[in-house]
Amino acid sequence: MTPVLPPQNNVIAFVPAHNEADIIRSTIESILTQTVKVDVIVISDNSTDDTVSIVRSIAAINNRVSLIETVGNKFKKSGALNTAYKSVDLNSYDYVLSVDGDTVVAPDLVEQALIEFQLDPLLGAVCSRAGVVKQTTNGFFEKLVYHWQYVEYAEFDRSRVSQDRGIKVAHGMCTVYKVEAIKAVMARRIATEKLDCTLYDVHNITEDYELTVTLKELGYHTAAGFGMHAWTDVPLKLSELWKQRVRWLRGGLDTLWEHGWNKSTRKDILNAGLFWIMLSFQILLLNYALYDIVKGVYHPNWMFILVMSLMYVDSVYTLRYVQDPSKWDYLVRITFIPQIFYAWFTIAQLVCAYYLFLFKPNQDW
Repeated sequence: MTPVLPPQNNVIAFVPAHNEADIIRSTIESILTQTVKVDVIVISDNSTDDTVSIVRSIAAINNRVSLIETVGNKFKKSGALNTAYKSVDLNSYDYVLSVDGDTVVAPDLVEQALIEFQLDPLLGAVCSRAGVVKQTTNGFFEKLVYHWQYVEYAEFDRSRVSQDRGIKVAHGMCTVYKVEAIKAVMARRIATEKLDCTLYDVHNITEDYELTVTLKELGYHTAAGFGMHAWTDVPLKLSELWKQRVRWLRGGLDTLWEHGWNKSTRKDILNAGLFWIMLSFQILLLNYALYDIVKGVYHPNWMFILVMSLMYVDSVYTLRYVQDPSKWDYLVRITFIPQIFYAWFTIAQLVCAYYLFLFKPNQDW
């Protein structure tokens, strides 16, 4: 039986946006058409396109929409969101929906989130499924980069199934927070003298991961709502994708270093160490395979074949979690070769992130 929602569910949406003129109208309209009433504040962070004028035109005819323009914000998304939190009386709301300016949400997303909160009194944050907006691609390579990510986002959803009520990241793309949990984080910031951070740690480049870790340290559960659907834009150029992912990975390492070993971080720290073990193992197997090829010895390396077979099965199985898969999504995974290249591309990103973490502590993004 579906839980009955409480009579008062005051929800406000914060939408940080930097030059999102192409999609911001769709983002706002998807929030305004929720089955649960939601107020909307768009934080235009140093936008130079038509984002501000579009939001103003919507606000002029709908009093549930407001606009904040950041002035002198040096902390990008975390700074923009902190500006919004400083401008709102949280005592007037029960929940906060944080959704990126390039993301569109399903009409019942907030309703589904509220059901999740009803089912788990300790839930502090619940994020959406990770969907990708249908995008126009120019040429074969852009199409390949797009579908690499289209299936990869399904992998993110798949991983959250096993993480249950303690997911690694309640992602910044689309997450609903309980105001009670937000206030607890703010109180902790004050207690630890991070007075410039409000809610988000402005010194961390992956603000969503750091906030998730903090919530878990305070005893709150973090989960993914598999009835919550949202879709976001993804970069189509390899250089942009590289920069985005290295930033995510580097920020994750910074967070683990800042918070140290504890109940909320130990699994992630162990996984970080496991990466180097698995990478060494893969390089060793690849070295044996290449050695045989160079020497002209074609006897089967059964360990190599076993590992590659397991990787193939795992790669194809992810298709089960893909939303509306196309033939391209099947081709990327079933042919496997493109996926091997992408796997090594992601390994290179993590190696680069470790380099920046160790040798460039003041990296500018």
